[in-house]
Amino acid sequence: MHLDDCDLAGIDAISTAPIERTEPEDEWVRAKKEGAIPPSLYNLYQRANFLSFGSAPRFLSDGDNLLFSYFGLVLRSIQESLVDAHEQARLFAAAEELTYDPMKKHRGEKWEPGADKRARRHFRDLLIALQTTLDALADVIAIFFPDGIKGLEVGRSQFSKIESWLKDAFSSSGLIVSPSEFHLKQVHDSLKPVVYASHPETDWLRMMRLLRNKAAHLGQPLFRQVGLHRASDGRMFAFIPRQWPYLWESLIKPAGQQSKDPVWMSQMLSDSLIHQDIVTYSRGVLIKVQMVVSATSTVLNEAYEQFRNLPENQAALLQLKRNSEKYGFESFVNT
Repeated sequence: MHLDDCDLAGIDAISTAPIERTEPEDEWVRAKKEGAIPPSLYNLYQRANFLSFGSAPRFLSDGDNLLFSYFGLVLRSIQESLVDAHEQARLFAAAEELTYDPMKKHRGEKWEPGADKRARRHFRDLLIALQTTLDALADVIAIFFPDGIKGLEVGRSQFSKIESWLKDAFSSSGLIVSPSEFHLKQVHDSLKPVVYASHPETDWLRMMRLLRNKAAHLGQPLFRQVGLHRASDGRMFAFIPRQWPYLWESLIKPAGQQSKDPVWMSQMLSDSLIHQDIVTYSRGVLIKVQMVVSATSTVLNEAYEQFRNLPENQAALLQLKRNSEKYGFESFVNT
């Protein structure tokens, strides 16, 4: 089917989902009820009149309805990504229960061929959904505070820019603090202890981003796992490394060749592995991302009310337009 085969000239009307709303959409209500999204994110959706067309506050208004429409897109992206992350975490845990290990076979427990591959895919998709959540959240922050964070722009935001910004103490531009600076400082103060958590959660975000990047760019085999038995009942759990690359082959020596620097296995595992099994880790990292969204949304709810009647957000609109892209591709000739 080609676009030229469609009756473009005969289009007199289009059918779409309602763009003006007086009540929340089912998926938002369901996500809130199931705990997939934090209450503060739902409150922001509600405060924005359920993202109904024509209900933009003055600071998100423009003649072409661009900024509020984009705000709605990225807010929905956060909601959908968190829902997807919860689903992937559930499917991942279920698939891990069915992966093979020798003790399951010995005890006659159920396992399925292919469960391991399914588990790896769900874990990859969980990481991608979580990173999508954070990058969409960064875009929302950019809309509220254009030029407030170095390198953060509407339409091209990455949470890594916010992560870098959080490293340093917040600095004000002058003696008189503007409403924008006041709320931006609240974002900084709320997120810093979550993103830069103390031991044993140190580097949790950098670790998650590494896993996501390697999974997305190099594929699932990058998730090397070590199976270890629980001392109390012999049940096996999978653990993943906290370093890159993880090459246990470096410890293997030919027969008869002694290592110059022998390593005790227990110490090597303790130094190189995350200290909780991969299913527990997946639940933990999901909770941390939810905390980031919750803390940010709490501040943005207050900012939304404070900014509601401010002049049009021209800085954010200019960034969005500047970062818009269009390409010349129309179709493949061999399909």
